[in-house]
Amino acid sequence: MKGPGDVRVLFNCHPDAQHLYPLVPLAWAVRAAGHEVRIAAGPASVDTIVHTGLPAVPVGPELPPPTSKDDADTLTVLAHRQFPPDWPLHTELLDDGHRTVLELLGRRSAAFAEYSVDELVSYARFWRPDIVVHDTGAFAGAVAAAALGVPNVRFLTGVGLRPMEARVGSTEPTPEYAALFERRGLPVRMPPSLTIDPSPPSLRIPVPQPWREVRYVPYNGAGVEPSWLGRDPGRPRICVTSGLSLARVVRRIGPPALEPFRLAIAALSTLDVEVVLTTTSNQLEVIGDLLGGLPRNVRAVASLPLNLLLPHCVLIVHQAGDGTALTASAAGIAQLALTRKPDPALTGGRLAAAGVGIHLRYQDLEQDPEAGEVIRSAAEKLLGNPAYTEAAVRLRAEIEDQPAPAALVPELEALARGRRG
Repeated sequence: MKGPGDVRVLFNCHPDAQHLYPLVPLAWAVRAAGHEVRIAAGPASVDTIVHTGLPAVPVGPELPPPTSKDDADTLTVLAHRQFPPDWPLHTELLDDGHRTVLELLGRRSAAFAEYSVDELVSYARFWRPDIVVHDTGAFAGAVAAAALGVPNVRFLTGVGLRPMEARVGSTEPTPEYAALFERRGLPVRMPPSLTIDPSPPSLRIPVPQPWREVRYVPYNGAGVEPSWLGRDPGRPRICVTSGLSLARVVRRIGPPALEPFRLAIAALSTLDVEVVLTTTSNQLEVIGDLLGGLPRNVRAVASLPLNLLLPHCVLIVHQAGDGTALTASAAGIAQLALTRKPDPALTGGRLAAAGVGIHLRYQDLEQDPEAGEVIRSAAEKLLGNPAYTEAAVRLRAEIEDQPAPAALVPELEALARGRRG
């Protein structure tokens, strides 16, 4: 039985590791303050949650294999026309094609929520949390909070993955989001009780009040720091990663999903640098096959956590997923973003505008016979111009000045007390 001062916080995340990882430092801060924590997600996420040292609650069935429509939707997203810069601030500039892509992403989140929402609500009624904290793509968490009448706290993953429960350019809920509540006889929960944003000021795109900022504390999974990281390679060390977010795309469309990184490795292999390629074992194998073997200056490492690797690098080449971009920002290194999807493209654009990197869209590269030279030139510019590193160091200082996750625990306690009162 919990005491009068204890708070129960139920965390809920979309069924991908890149949605779980940003929540882990806050969940541990809550736990370290003496409160109870559970992390609820689909069965495929359970082992990953357990490796964080926090208790996992599986909700919902295993997700079915993708359908031909899922594959077609993925191709629609990858083939999107370029969005206007900072489009969330200028939704009037979006055309019908842009809106179609954004609505598709929102429908996907609603569909994922439908798989787990009833079991999540059932567990919540059993465990009786005081607050539900959910990532921006986990709509089921908001439904569970509405079912119990407790606050829901939306945790953004960063810049790129914007809230998707509202119609584009409106505060009205999408039909799919509203239906998650209406089917269960619940009032639509919108806006959330609080939004937490880990983006530093130079990257941040404002969200409606109430909101709080938090320092991004990199957590990229469990891992071992290899001894070779402490040795000076005698030349610039560059990390290349396709990130966790690409895994589903690879499953949908196969090796073509990794083509941007084949191009990047081929281009970087001609420079006097050490390249550390890290991603999942399966993706490493596919990239190696696409290249006919890895170049001699490329070290391939499976699933090495970026927070261990990046402090020993001067540059990262990546897909501009929020977690990767913010981990690199916290390390204070320059960034080359190669993007294919609209949400990472938003992040890549913000990194370039902040002066810490260069953003290249694969939709442009694949039409360019000199794509390899474009990537090589961008890397040389980032390595040779100290202004990028200086901007990256300033961005790191912004992150360090933000309140740590532990500083938000009193806010969650106050929400719980208000609910109890």
